[in-house]
Amino acid sequence: MSETEPASVAEASPRDPEYLYAIDRREADALRRWWQRLTLSAEALKAHTDAPSWPKGLRATLRRCDTGEAAMLTEAFRHLWHWLPAEDDEPAWRRSQRLQVWSCVALVVAELREDMPKIPLGAALGQQKRETGKPYMSELRFQQLMTSRTPEELVQRLRRALALIDKRGVSAVHLADNIALWWREYQGDVAPKPTRRLGFIWANDYFGATTAYRQDNQ
Repeated sequence: MSETEPASVAEASPRDPEYLYAIDRREADALRRWWQRLTLSAEALKAHTDAPSWPKGLRATLRRCDTGEAAMLTEAFRHLWHWLPAEDDEPAWRRSQRLQVWSCVALVVAELREDMPKIPLGAALGQQKRETGKPYMSELRFQQLMTSRTPEELVQRLRRALALIDKRGVSAVHLADNIALWWREYQGDVAPKPTRRLGFIWANDYFGATTAYRQDNQ
């Protein structure tokens, strides 16, 4: 796979792809391949592609960024942007919108140490901690995450959320899709069906996970 052949990033997507709300399959495959080359060791990457991993400094530089604007200036983000599909006659406003969304995605997904396909963020945060018997993220903090009002607030809270689960056990694709859906709703495009809105999706996954062990303890 070469840097000039974005189509090849889809060579090893999961056989049973994640259900997506706000990004398409080509974007999902590009995002996953980007994360793999950005994060995995050369040895671990061999299971997915013959392409080499990128220097660790690329990920470190991106993780030091606090805003989407800063992320856009990094080499790591340029790799992602290069691989994402785009319309030939894409209007400037749409390109600007996509830049904001994907820079936010890059800021958060770069934090992941492990990609667990098909495991959504809400379910991971709702899982039971062995030490306390409580979820990794408390209901109060989870509600705060769901009410994030600005992109900066969203990135900060998502990074903190991932830290609670050791930045593991979550699907990079699900995470990207969640962020893209947040942006869609932030810009006023809210799905008419409540079940396709981010608040419902997160809550359904989170409380679905907590219910499993809370019922066992009753």
